[in-house]
Parts: sequence; C-alpha cells; structure tokens
Amino acid sequence: MHHTSDLETNPNRNGPPETTAVRSLPALLSGLIRHPSRFLVLWNWKSALLSTILRGPIFLVAGARQGWNAAFAALLTESIFCAVSAGFYGAMVQSLKDGEPQWLTGVFLAGVIPVVFQVLEYLLHWFRGTPHLRIAEIVSLFVSAISALFNWYAMRRGTLLVGGEGGSFGGDLRRLPRLLFGFLASLPRRIVTKTILVSSKCLDGSLG
Repeated sequence: MHHTSDLETNPNRNGPPETTAVRSLPALLSGLIRHPSRFLVLWNWKSALLSTILRGPIFLVAGARQGWNAAFAALLTESIFCAVSAGFYGAMVQSLKDGEPQWLTGVFLAGVIPVVFQVLEYLLHWFRGTPHLRIAEIVSLFVSAISALFNWYAMRRGTLLVGGEGGSFGGDLRRLPRLLFGFLASLPRRIVTKTILVSSKCLDGSLG
C-alpha cells in the first residue's frame, strides 16, 4: 500500500484530487522575476496577520524595560514590518510551494529568505532604537525559521492560501491545530522511516 509522504501535496479539499506538474525551483523563481506583479496579486494577508500576532509581542517585551512608550514603539515598528514583509513572503511561499527538489525549496523558503528579512528587520529596529535588540532578534529568527517551515507545510495542504487557491480564514484557523500536530510529528516520523530503511538495507547486505 502506498502512503502519501508528509511533504506531498494533499488533494484539493474542495474538490477531486488534482495532479500537480513537477516544476523546478529555478523555473518557478524565474517566473516570479518575470512577473513581479504576482507578489501584489498574492500578497498574503493571512500570513501577515499571523506573523504580527506571533512576533509583535517579542519586541513589546524587549522594549518594556524602557517604558511603555518604547515598548509600543517597538510593537508598532514590528507590526508594520510584519504586515509588509510577511505578506510578500506568503506570496512567495504560495508561488514556490510545489517547487522541486523539495529539500532545495525548503532551504530557500525556510533558510535564505527569512535571513534576508531578518537583516532588514534588524536594521529597521536599530534605526528606531529598539532596546535589547540582539536578544529580540535571536528569538525572532528562531520564530521566523519555524513559522516559515510551517507556512510551507500548511500551504502545501491547501491552508493559508489566498486568491483562487484560498479558502476562508475561519476554515484555515479550524484546520491549524491538526496541521500543527502533523507538522510537529512529521520530523520524528521521517527519522523513524529513514532509520527503518537504513536498517533494512544493512540487514539485506549482511544476509546477502
């Protein structure tokens, strides 16, 4: 019996299964460069809202020791940055979510792009004079990496999408707990699967 991989795209939840053509990551990136308007069309307000909710409190707490004025200034700065950057990042994830090879797509979406945004975020808060910025950025970087992986995982399963592919935000929120559980369980499950495969190969080799 064939079991669907954790990283394979699930069937469309509102219709029959669809076959998605395998597309290389460079080809998808080339398409985004040729058609930058896609970033505006697919600006992902869902990702922007969730990112603000997750990361805003980090900078609110970081600025609290300097008084509420500093804390709210840091929160406002982060909220504006998240509203812009996370929306465009969500558009990129939605455009590249089915890129192949998957490992390269994962590195690009969860490693390269978040680091670029973190540098921009650091410069913005440094210019604004946010206190305890180094600690806040370390926490923010960790949250960004995990949330980037989860965004990719969720979007490949038809959640947190906008435009023609997207569903209602309420429906997405109802699916998030189950997706979060699946996301957290996917890594141990993959490790166990790999361990079993390696053990089987070693056993076959010893018997042969």
